[in-house]
Amino acid sequence: MPSGYGRIVVPVDFSAGATRALREARKLLQDGGEIVLVHVTHTMAPAIPWSAVNRRVVARLSRQVQAEAHTKLTEIAEGLSGIRVRTRIVEGIAHEKILSEARRMQADAIVMGAQGLTLSERLLVGSTTERVIRKATLPVVVVPRPGKSSR
Repeated sequence: MPSGYGRIVVPVDFSAGATRALREARKLLQDGGEIVLVHVTHTMAPAIPWSAVNRRVVARLSRQVQAEAHTKLTEIAEGLSGIRVRTRIVEGIAHEKILSEARRMQADAIVMGAQGLTLSERLLVGSTTERVIRKATLPVVVVPRPGKSSR
């Protein structure tokens, strides 16, 4: 029986936490498995919806964000030699898109980094990681920040 997960979704926001999560995902991946790198961009809306100029500026910025994310994800994927890697860039609310991509890709697990919000920040706004954990129907592995206590 193979050990590890066959397909792992790793949300990537290009932070140190995402890098740690990716290292952990490699360890948890079974031979012949696949890592799916998912980057979620925010939906951009024009500040002045009826302004054609404003809509064009927002569209150009959105394309630029997508292109930069594609370049960065491609670099990360190329650095994962010997592993099958897919990349996905989706737009929307982070925890919802991470979960929908995991379902769509029929992932066995999600591995993500903890960003270390304070208790008051978590109480006020929650965190993407906590929302994914609460709503996930598959295993979620959370990789903590180095040196963080479990308090």
